[in-house]
Amino acid sequence: MSQNFQIIQLAIDEEALKKASNRLRNQLVGCMHAHNELTVLNRILMFSMNKTADGELHDSAQSVQMWCLLQVLAAKLVETWKMLNDRFLKANPEDPALGRLGHAHKASLDWLKNYFGVDPLNKDNALTIIRDKTAFHYDKLNLEQAVGHLAEHENNVYLAQHPANSLYYVGSALVFRTAFAMIADKVQDPTGRSHGERTSEGARIATEDAKNANWHMHLLLYGLIEALLEQMLACPLNTLEQVRINIQDAPDPDMVGLPVFINIGGS
Repeated sequence: MSQNFQIIQLAIDEEALKKASNRLRNQLVGCMHAHNELTVLNRILMFSMNKTADGELHDSAQSVQMWCLLQVLAAKLVETWKMLNDRFLKANPEDPALGRLGHAHKASLDWLKNYFGVDPLNKDNALTIIRDKTAFHYDKLNLEQAVGHLAEHENNVYLAQHPANSLYYVGSALVFRTAFAMIADKVQDPTGRSHGERTSEGARIATEDAKNANWHMHLLLYGLIEALLEQMLACPLNTLEQVRINIQDAPDPDMVGLPVFINIGGS
């Protein structure tokens, strides 16, 4: 179901941006940029979870598309936390922006500290495993177990006239079967569980962790941006002149699908 709502527009004084210290300006811009990236990636990931067609080919293509977006979002969450850790949490004495966070924002900060770690960072959580093993580094994986436990059709490749519509399903299936099983094994001893059970559990953990980390990261970034802006402008944001923009018929994200094949180059 579509929905109507309003967006509040605030103009940030350019002189205040120029006069701010490099640290304050870099903190503010870093948080804003990360927030924008996470918003876009989360939106597209939600769209990718909705089916646009039926059949084994489309199911395979949708799975790969969703896995790819999940890994990019997971990696961006890890990188965002590393940025916050470097620019805020390592400050001594405590960065003043942290002291101005509201109760809900501090609770999200505590959740993220517990999940990602501070000093040292935790490398055993699901999102960091995905980031390190699949998203950016293409780290070497031991694919031996996954090769012996592929599900039906997971050994397929699909070739199209245009490469943009080709799908090498077996490649992504092996990588994510391995990564998801690794994630599950960090939580529970794999003894007595099939590879398929471990893979399913790892996928569930990764998706749930991405959902929770994304939620808490958004809350924390929102609180930090508010605190940093008020510090820069030397006034509460609710005292600034506001322009309200009407958003008409914003779609329900469950009703928006992301195509898995496109008409390109005569493919």
